[in-house]
Amino acid sequence: MGAEASVHQSPLFPDWQPPAAAGEERLAELRAFDELGHLARRYRDSRTFGSLLDFVIKMRDLSPYNAALLHVQKPAASMVRTAAEWLQLGRQPLPGAQPALLLHPGGPLQFVFDVSETSGAPVALPAAEPVDVGARLENTIERVRREGVAAVGPLFEQEPRGRLRRGKAGEAPFTIGLDEAQDEAARYSTLVYELARLFLGHLGECPGCDWPSRPPADDISGRFEAGAAAAIVCGRAGVPTEAGAFVRGYLQNFAEVPELSLDLLLRVSGRLERLGK
Repeated sequence: MGAEASVHQSPLFPDWQPPAAAGEERLAELRAFDELGHLARRYRDSRTFGSLLDFVIKMRDLSPYNAALLHVQKPAASMVRTAAEWLQLGRQPLPGAQPALLLHPGGPLQFVFDVSETSGAPVALPAAEPVDVGARLENTIERVRREGVAAVGPLFEQEPRGRLRRGKAGEAPFTIGLDEAQDEAARYSTLVYELARLFLGHLGECPGCDWPSRPPADDISGRFEAGAAAAIVCGRAGVPTEAGAFVRGYLQNFAEVPELSLDLLLRVSGRLERLGK
């Protein structure tokens, strides 16, 4: 498919043309976080990675992946909408404003403008809607069961809380032990972290699974990558997480983050969030 078929041209701005790099080539560039050296190096810096993490958590009305794409293009953005959506709110993009490119599932690419790049009627930033953590927990447990993952209680004999393991004979392919004595928020954060480990491929080979096999180089790298995904999902739900605290502590004490796949981390974060909704 050519770029012309992929890009939505707004009828509200017939004279406006997408940036020269827009279209399929621009999309491929933005999606290839791990393949572009300059972006990989940029987000290996702990301070920059921390800013990305905060931004993705803050932009809850976007998917984690789109929030990260927006951070690459407009790290100071606070509220983005398409030109048509701004018009409905009584605002329009300023002359010369350059839009950011976001993915649009099942449709054309989206070009969005930040509120700072528009003029018109005053508009308030959207307030974060409260999250029903109990419903997120129940939905996630039910939906991952269909994928061969059983979240059960009480805890396995002497194993640590929430430890993900391959199922034994007669069990589901994968099992996560949840402590029923904990509140819903604690169980949800444990479940999200362990599922992040699974979907990131940390357990290795899984014939027939739709996630990769990529065991982490070491324990710290694995904890950081899965913890970052948990920090995003739980942070956007307003749920504290020990894994997120570990990531924050690491960022404060080390100049660079461990080796990770930013592309996969963001996709897994989105997947985990959708499982709970």
